[in-house]
Amino acid sequence: MGIYKTTMLTAAALTLASGAAFAGAHGSYPSKPVKIVVGFSAGGGTDTTSRGFASYLHEAESMGGQPAYIVNVPGASGQKGAKQVLGEKADGHTLYMINIGTFIVGELAKGKDKPYSVKNDWVNLGCMSQLVTSIQVHSSNPAKNLAEFIANAKASGKVHTWGTSGATTMHSGIGHLFFDTYGIPHKKVPFKGGSKARAAIVSQSVESVFGGNNTIAGFEDTIRPLATAGAERDPTMPDLPTFSEQGMKGADFTGLFCLFAPKGVNDEVKEKVGAAIKHVAGIKGFKSFMKKNNLGAFYVDADKAVAAQDVMYNTMGPVVEKILASN
Repeated sequence: MGIYKTTMLTAAALTLASGAAFAGAHGSYPSKPVKIVVGFSAGGGTDTTSRGFASYLHEAESMGGQPAYIVNVPGASGQKGAKQVLGEKADGHTLYMINIGTFIVGELAKGKDKPYSVKNDWVNLGCMSQLVTSIQVHSSNPAKNLAEFIANAKASGKVHTWGTSGATTMHSGIGHLFFDTYGIPHKKVPFKGGSKARAAIVSQSVESVFGGNNTIAGFEDTIRPLATAGAERDPTMPDLPTFSEQGMKGADFTGLFCLFAPKGVNDEVKEKVGAAIKHVAGIKGFKSFMKKNNLGAFYVDADKAVAAQDVMYNTMGPVVEKILASN
């Protein structure tokens, strides 16, 4: 009887222990597929990076085989999608992908009416690529460099119409600064994503575009980039000179593509997603996919990403102030 009773107690204890273990495994992160919200339409740099990243996320050991999927919520230069993510539970199952330049420009441009604070409302989990801006024209445009472009725009006596992926993106900030610096009367036409801005230059409904180098991939016969913003040439387009190499003033920065979570996510989410970003950034297939789309693939950890955000605030603050003052 004693042996039987002891056996029953042991069996019961094992059952409870196994149940607790199952519950713990079931409740650990991630317990379901991860949704990555993109604040722009399909086909642009943010969407392309997000889809490439999401397709490999399940291979990261830290994610336990859980897949990821993309939801496009275009509008307000990514702010519509950001606000949607902030409205959901901060459990790591809904994340937000954007480049820090556009994220911060969108905040600064709203002033006191800003919909969020990148510093205070979000957690940067790490980055896996970057967005590099260039000024682009249709292949039929006679300008072959920036000097010719500026001279032709001024000689026309017209207001220059240019497109960009959103009203308050990193691209639009650089575009505004360029046209204002060289005294070219201009009118910005914002679109809900880089692919739509690309369509506008292909159809010649705008005269130029300030957009990501990635959007040129596959359209090299139709779109001609004249210069790239940044202190150095874009590794994915090594033959394209920078603004400074052509003796022109440009915004010498690029925007890291990072994965964000609403503030409040626990350390488990931070650690597991951070490890997953590092893993995916090193996968050969991901690197190949990004290269085909004129995008780089590399890993930047959360600490360095936050430091890059601080630099972006300092860099873009004066730019946005100048844009707002000129409007």
